Amino acid sequence: MPDLSAYYQPELTLPDLLHRAIDNHPDLYVGYSDKNGLLSIQTCKELFEEAERIATGFFNLGLRQGDKMIIATQDNQETIELLWGCFLLGIVPTILQPPMTFSGYNPSVVKLINVFEQLGDPFIFMSAGVTDTGTLPAEKIKKKNELDCGGGYPVPILKPDDLAFIQFSSGSTGDPKGIMLTHGNLMVNMDAIRIGLDLHYPDHIGNWMPLFHDMGLIGYHLTPLYSISFQYHVETIDFIMNPGLWVNLMSQQKITVTGTTNFGLALVLRYFNRKKPVVEWDFSAMKAMLNGAEPISVRIMEDFVDTLRPFGFRPEAMMPVYGMAEATLAISFTPLMQPSVITAFNASLLDRENKALPLDPSDPGARLFSGVGVALNDVDIRILDEEGQAVPEGIAGRIQLKGAGITKGYFNKPADTEAAFTDGWLRTGDIGFFFEGNLYISGRQKDIIFKNGRNYFANDLETMACNLDDVSYGKVCFGATTSRETGLDRVIAFLAGVPEQKATEAFRELRALLRSNLGITVDELVLIKSNEIPKTSSGKLQRYKLMQRYLNGDFDDRKITIP
Repeated sequence: MPDLSAYYQPELTLPDLLHRAIDNHPDLYVGYSDKNGLLSIQTCKELFEEAERIATGFFNLGLRQGDKMIIATQDNQETIELLWGCFLLGIVPTILQPPMTFSGYNPSVVKLINVFEQLGDPFIFMSAGVTDTGTLPAEKIKKKNELDCGGGYPVPILKPDDLAFIQFSSGSTGDPKGIMLTHGNLMVNMDAIRIGLDLHYPDHIGNWMPLFHDMGLIGYHLTPLYSISFQYHVETIDFIMNPGLWVNLMSQQKITVTGTTNFGLALVLRYFNRKKPVVEWDFSAMKAMLNGAEPISVRIMEDFVDTLRPFGFRPEAMMPVYGMAEATLAISFTPLMQPSVITAFNASLLDRENKALPLDPSDPGARLFSGVGVALNDVDIRILDEEGQAVPEGIAGRIQLKGAGITKGYFNKPADTEAAFTDGWLRTGDIGFFFEGNLYISGRQKDIIFKNGRNYFANDLETMACNLDDVSYGKVCFGATTSRETGLDRVIAFLAGVPEQKATEAFRELRALLRSNLGITVDELVLIKSNEIPKTSSGKLQRYKLMQRYLNGDFDDRKITIP
């Protein structure tokens, strides 16, 4: 077998990865699962040949190196082929969620239009079956099957500092921020991921996350190519409809590395609750299931591990991690095949004084946290207080990052770029602390609720609320607004999946639970529909969007208050 021990080379660009894979392991492929679980295979050579055709089609369309493009297609194979057509010609792509419809309130449409305008009205590639494109100019909408792929294209000279693609952060819709990532950013972070996961041929990597999300694109498509590993993709919408597709893929293909979120874990648990287990399932090949992209629920994670353990899933394969698009992808990993570090801390002390004091998990004042490991070898992490001073271990503060994988800024947004950095350090917006060498994420600055002189994190309230029979994960959100009369925060709960006739009783139970356990009073309940809960592409709750609609009066007829 060729010696690929020196994976990282400073001069590498993305097209080099495809060439390297073909030259060293011509059997390497990308697998695509359909909604029935049937797998189709595309070798890297076949992908390269199709990407060359597409690059020619782009060139004939008038596109040149450095031009921008939006890819908003509906299946993984088409998205990947268009993506590599861009890379081969030196086009800078952006992948966005394809709108299912252009009518009504649709966040993906809002984001698509805003990104289209920010990038200077580039071509948008959509799938062949799409006919309704709303107010977008028809001449800018293109389909892969309409390309003229005759002739050839000029192979660009690419450099590591060249912009590779623009990743619009999963939480941005109204004013999206395009994170600029260079070929060099990608190579550095992918090599750190490779080392952290001990990735190499012939690892098998499975994915259900969308390619318009950084975990799906970088973690489970580009990094497998970088590390010469096989990769398999389940369409995200198919996974949501039938989580068993991912479960079956892990077993049948002996997946060694995969990843998910709380959202994904909860879906699989519901699937297992209603589906008779298949005795033949075998998850013993798994060495890492990365768990990140949103606050980690210890209860959901432990329930998942216990549910899959009878089928060979090793608890130490569960890997809590931390990352963000501004850092290319990965920031910290729990060490490979080491148990997740779960610690109970004094919730009151953490909220009031930012002090992480461990408690017995059975203590009523304890809050369970999962550590997210240690920094990867391409990034430095520091934690500062509100005055900008470094804090010692065991004190929570604002997390900042520095490293070769960190973006240089946001596309055409110099003010936002300047605001995001201080002395070369990226402000993440996350709150966290180190304890016994592990990093813990305790919340987001923008998700902090101030009540009765204390700070509360919305995700903590949501985790507690899920102890009620009528409340399930992903169906409840919390926000706060300052009362003009008192100047104090009013806590608002948004709840889906509860019939209107049961709403008042559900509110009483929710208020009593949070009062007795956290000492916080919920002032108002708003009944919403499940599809009104805004989420990022990875399932992370976008609470601020609900609060925007609340303040705009969108929910005035659905508010419930009790004395």
